[in-house]
Amino acid sequence: MAATGRRPARETNGDVMIDVQGVSLERDFTQILNDVSWQVRAGEHWVVFGPNGAGKTTLLNVVQGYLWPTAGSVGVFGGQLGDGVDVRELRKNMPVVSEAVRNMINTGLTGLEVLVTGARAHLNLFEKPEPAELAAAKTIAGRLHLEPLLEKTFGVMSTGERQQILIGRALMPEPRVVILDEPCAGLDLAGRERLLQLIERIGKPAKGANTGTARGRGPSVLFTTHHLEEISGMFTHALLLKQGRVFARGAIGDVMNSKTLSEQFEMNLRVRRMGRRWTASAVNPSLRD
Repeated sequence: MAATGRRPARETNGDVMIDVQGVSLERDFTQILNDVSWQVRAGEHWVVFGPNGAGKTTLLNVVQGYLWPTAGSVGVFGGQLGDGVDVRELRKNMPVVSEAVRNMINTGLTGLEVLVTGARAHLNLFEKPEPAELAAAKTIAGRLHLEPLLEKTFGVMSTGERQQILIGRALMPEPRVVILDEPCAGLDLAGRERLLQLIERIGKPAKGANTGTARGRGPSVLFTTHHLEEISGMFTHALLLKQGRVFARGAIGDVMNSKTLSEQFEMNLRVRRMGRRWTASAVNPSLRD
């Protein structure tokens, strides 16, 4: 395990929004997560990175309260899961964009209506939107440049367009954290690049926001992927998982390097940062950093 995988000391700082300590999860006699510790502070944007089956989605399901750990504790926004935290309010403060959510949205809704469902934390629209809800949805659409999708029905949107609308939907309740679980899966090159540009806008404060507050800075983004080229310059930190364990964690520039990723993937890799993006390729042993 990389040296940067040491367990962090427990913090009580009010800026700590997620505090995972010694979390393990076993299902059907299989160890899915093993002694995972991780903290996310306000203003940080994290990539949760690792190969398929590393435990990325499982960890975030634990943080959201969808799965219960076999051991360890999960602190969220100053409370402890299982000790009085209202998981419904938690999920409004920490919405997720994922393939599972995309598949559950009513395909007959327009883009504008899908945005409104986010404020209500519903997957369908059961009552006519209020004027304030429509105004908020249009504000989000303007911020993310989603206006062309507002009148389009969800069922005829491309996969990339659906992802864009779902990200806007996630911002409707003004969350503190947004989880993007492999949002680029299934997208072609153009669709991926458009989506990554939109994701970068999330990390920027809304016009007129009070940037002196955690909410004013905009939500922190937790982004799961196993493709290095999807990681943009907005991300400040990275959590690397391997076989359900923390392999490395810390400032993204400290852990995203040839040595660490070569060990994580057990392949000789050369990692480079080109502008605001990362790349990796297999190399001969003589080229390894």
